[in-house]
Parts: sequence; structure tokens; C-alpha cells
Amino acid sequence: MKKIFIIVCIVVFLAILGFGGRYFFLKKLPEGVVCKNADSCETGLKCANKICSSGDAGSSCEAKEDCKTNFCITNKCTEGKKGDICQTYRDCQEGLFCKEKICVEPPSYSQYFNKIVISKMKIGIPPGPNNIPVPTVEFKTTDAIEIDFVGVKPTTVGEFYYEVVDQVSGEVVFTSSGYKQKFEGRDMGTGSDLPRVVGKGKFDLNIFYNDEIIYTTTIEVAD
Repeated sequence: MKKIFIIVCIVVFLAILGFGGRYFFLKKLPEGVVCKNADSCETGLKCANKICSSGDAGSSCEAKEDCKTNFCITNKCTEGKKGDICQTYRDCQEGLFCKEKICVEPPSYSQYFNKIVISKMKIGIPPGPNNIPVPTVEFKTTDAIEIDFVGVKPTTVGEFYYEVVDQVSGEVVFTSSGYKQKFEGRDMGTGSDLPRVVGKGKFDLNIFYNDEIIYTTTIEVAD
């Protein structure tokens, strides 16, 4: 009788252990917990960067598609709002700049000049009848780039330079800060074989006046 009782106890114990183990392994994981795949996370969560994620701001991500906000920076979803971190201006909401890795309100350049025109032209020939700049932001590696400042105010006499930022890595791949040019209160332009230097890809072209970013746009370079 005692032997039968012991056997029954063992069977019950194993049953409880099996149920508990099954429950443990089938239990869905909450947000923020390490995961192997989406099936291991609670309903409504995905496994992003090996972390259960809702896609809300602050959640884990590998790409912008992981985020409801459509902004993924350093493996975290952001809202792209003023004060959020960024790598390029495309990591910020429309109308904001990415300055020193933070989304900020853009300054107005209207106090310095009326507009900036980005164009392509032939390499090795100055602008003129045989090399008329064509406004565009799409270039080939065999093109030169022309940046023209139109309607420059007489009081605009500070220095300017530009930089090119890789939209994928956020790396500054070119800067002219080592040889700044100076406004002299009149319209002017500057050109270079920049597309050849930076190579293929999509980039932020940022323009600085007196070390303050005043303009940014996307340029694309192809073969």
C-alpha cells in the first residue's frame, strides 16, 4: 500500500512538473524581453533586434519598418520630433534639421540671401555658355556640382562651407570646412567634382554659414 502511494505521488509530481514546464515554455514574452522569433512574443509584438517590441517610441528596432513612427535610430524607435536623436535630417519629422545628432527647428537663411540653387554641370569647365548649370539633385559620378547663392544681402559677409552625410550610416563623407569661402555681399557660387569624390549613394548636403547649418537637401549620385 505504501509502495502504491509513493508511485501515485511520483506520477502526480511528474504531471505537475510537466504542466508547469509546458506552461513555462509556451508562455508568451512581454515587450523588452529577449526573443528568438515573433511567435515567442505576446500578441501584437514582434521580435525586432532579438527583443520583443511593440514598435512604439522607445521600442527595439533594426529598421524603420519595425516602428509605428517609421523612425529607427541606434536600434530604438523614435518619433523624429524636436529633441529626438538623429543621424541625418531624414530621421526627423518634416521641416526639422538634424544638427549635432539632434532634431531641431531649421534656421531661416532669408536674412542672408533669397535662395540656394543646386545644379549639375560638366567637370573641368567653369560655368558659361558651354557649361550651363542644370538645376537638379540627381548626379552621376562624372558630373560636377554647382551651389549658387541668389539674392545675397549686402550685409552677408560671413564664411560658408558644406558637408555631405551618408544617409545610411550618418557618416560625414566630405566637408569643405577646411577651406571655407566668404560671402562679400553679392551673389556667388561654388563648384566641385563632389559627386566623384563621395561616390554612389544618397546623401544629405548640408550648408553652413558662420558655422550654423542653414540648409539641407538630399542629393543622389549614380554611375
